[in-house]
Amino acid sequence: MIELERKPQHGQFFDVTIESVSRKGVGQAKLHVCIGPQRLERTYTVEVRKVLPGELVRIRVEAMRRRVITAAAEEILTPAPERIEPRCKHFGWRDIPGKGCGGCVLQAMDYQGQLNLKRSVVQECMRKAGLDQVEVAQVLPSRSPWYYRNKMEFSFGDDRQRRFALGFFPSGWHREVIALEECFLCSEYVSNLVPRVRQWFEDQGVEYFSSRRDEGFLRVFTVREGKRTGERMAELITTPDEEVKTVDGVKPAAEVVAAFAQALQEICVELGEPLTSLHWTQHVARRGERTRMETHHIAGQPVLHEELHLPRGHVLRFEIHPRAFFQPNTLQAEVLYGEVIRAAGLSEGSGARVLDLYCGTGTIGLCLAPYAAHVTGVELVPEGVENARHNAKLNGLDNVTFFAGDAGEVLAGPLADQQGKFDLVVVDPPRSGLMPQARKHIAALGAPRLVYVSCNPNTLARDLAELMADGHRLVSLQPVDMFPHTAHIENVALLERVSEP
Repeated sequence: MIELERKPQHGQFFDVTIESVSRKGVGQAKLHVCIGPQRLERTYTVEVRKVLPGELVRIRVEAMRRRVITAAAEEILTPAPERIEPRCKHFGWRDIPGKGCGGCVLQAMDYQGQLNLKRSVVQECMRKAGLDQVEVAQVLPSRSPWYYRNKMEFSFGDDRQRRFALGFFPSGWHREVIALEECFLCSEYVSNLVPRVRQWFEDQGVEYFSSRRDEGFLRVFTVREGKRTGERMAELITTPDEEVKTVDGVKPAAEVVAAFAQALQEICVELGEPLTSLHWTQHVARRGERTRMETHHIAGQPVLHEELHLPRGHVLRFEIHPRAFFQPNTLQAEVLYGEVIRAAGLSEGSGARVLDLYCGTGTIGLCLAPYAAHVTGVELVPEGVENARHNAKLNGLDNVTFFAGDAGEVLAGPLADQQGKFDLVVVDPPRSGLMPQARKHIAALGAPRLVYVSCNPNTLARDLAELMADGHRLVSLQPVDMFPHTAHIENVALLERVSEP
């Protein structure tokens, strides 16, 4: 117990022991104090970035909200056994210039330690939801913990020294940009490309967009890579300004972009791999108007192709547009979807009828199609359904049907005569999980098997408890590490119906 004259203040130092790491990768500790002559006992929750469970850390108070203290780690007094030397020069605390990148919050922990930590996070979420008896399997590791991302977005801005920068925001900070010099999540090709792009725009004197000044042109530079196909797509996102300031005076925006397109293709050839696709997107955000993205195809093919290699030799090919969603880790997506296929218990010629609710762009449904008699997908966003239909046609899958609309309305309308006829229901909801109405739809379907794919163990635990109360039995819960060195963890849960709704 620490005695204080008043409650903890900004800039004060304390020594705390990190008890756990949250699902966002933030270390958590308790600070017990006695305040004032009345010796009021208070316990504060301390949140510290880039520390590991079990470490004794000297912290500096940055902010306090009620009884939650946000703090910076000044010194690791007693390191955890799993602590290793971070590989990337940008890893570290954001008050050090060039450091503080929020992408790899667990990079200072060895990989097995990361897997153990992520499993414990899932276990703790289950415990808090009253599911203490749930057995959480060992986390399926990534095939490649480095260079795995197929899409990276880099922001234009200035760094702490107010120099032109292209890279990432420091963790929890959007007023400056870390000028990227290296990154081990994207390929070496992309790491080498980004500084060259930054240098070209700096030489041309093109300004980045500043929300504080409400002026400037450059917003984001995005690169996608086909890990299975070797294709590469670049996208430059700017404001809708028709004219741009340069070192040679004001020029038409289209002229500046055309010059960049030429320079970019030359840079890519020098790096050993030409671009296969290039787009320019104008981010239109005006007061009183709905924000929209106007994309122009500049060079190469209009889409990027990527493949997923599935169990028993099946290969699916996808066309990815600049605005389309695709799993950012191609090789680990194959592991995730392979686990979905395993949990579903499907084999070719099974004759199973599958319902893929909240199907997005239909990727899971398309992956299940080679093993099922028929797959029906339902998605609220019409653009996602169009994308799913197109990719089904591209792969010659004629046993899939996609409906656009609210799940309840589609089930009560076009699929009203199909209720009770599905052998398997698959759901992959957003981070917020299933809404109460969605759980009612699932219960009403009465399918014998349910596969729940989740990116949020908190909402998964909540929904599992509700589904089990509605007559389901949890058969297995398999975590999959989709994003090494980050705090994210994906889960595949298999449930079976044991009683009627």
